[in-house]
Amino acid sequence: MKNFIATFLFLMLAQPVMAQDGVTPAEFKHASSQAAYGLLSAIEADSLRISMDDTLNGFIEGKVCDACKKIQVKITPATKAYANNVEVPLKRANNRIGREATVIFDEKTRQVSVISW
Repeated sequence: MKNFIATFLFLMLAQPVMAQDGVTPAEFKHASSQAAYGLLSAIEADSLRISMDDTLNGFIEGKVCDACKKIQVKITPATKAYANNVEVPLKRANNRIGREATVIFDEKTRQVSVISW
């Protein structure tokens, strides 16, 4: 019972912290629904490298940490894009080439769930 209460309190306290870190409730909800399928990770790109075609399929190349090797993650039409905490069309992510962005993806499938800037 103590473990249940401790876990519940931790989860209640974690949401405000996530909001302060720039993750919107919509991003958190979308990413949380993806968490059931695998462990999520993020690329915080100073200079986004993205390639996407007209069907909204493509990839993003980046590093999870400075010492980590580069990886490639997949963009699909299911990927959500957010500009200043407001959902925008995914096509606008192409405008972020060479600019700052955060990419949340599933480590197992390497599929991007959220691109945020």
